[in-house]
Amino acid sequence: MRKRVLSPIFLVPLALTLVACGGGGDGDELEDAAPKPTGAAPQATLIPADTRSPNPTSASPTEAPTATPVATEGDFFLQLISPAELEVFTEVGTLSVVGRTRVDAVVTINDSIVEPNIDGEFSLDVPLDVGPNIIEVVASVASGEQMDLVLVAIYLP
Repeated sequence: MRKRVLSPIFLVPLALTLVACGGGGDGDELEDAAPKPTGAAPQATLIPADTRSPNPTSASPTEAPTATPVATEGDFFLQLISPAELEVFTEVGTLSVVGRTRVDAVVTINDSIVEPNIDGEFSLDVPLDVGPNIIEVVASVASGEQMDLVLVAIYLP
């Protein structure tokens, strides 16, 4: 009976595949970059529009990069991208509300259902009445978790 010996030609790609897939260790080397919640209720966040650079792959040396939650997994979140502030004065009759959440969330903006895209981004142009306008952004998931943000837009034509 003849013994078969694996050739190094086959062993090298196998070893590289195991290392690339993370199969070479016990998995303790990698840790999540995002901090784990400590039991507190999740918080909605506001991301000012002026911090988004036109070229997302480059960052200025003075700006520290901010971690963006993954929209397809992990903890439930709600981010408001635009407007940059929760109180806005405008001379335009509509306000574009842009945000981000998990893709499995249901988002309503003033009772209008808005579906997040594959990246978890959503947007809606909200018509404004003259004077103060209250705009409520609510995101919820099937587990019952819900987050909301309240915007005040004062329309002065």
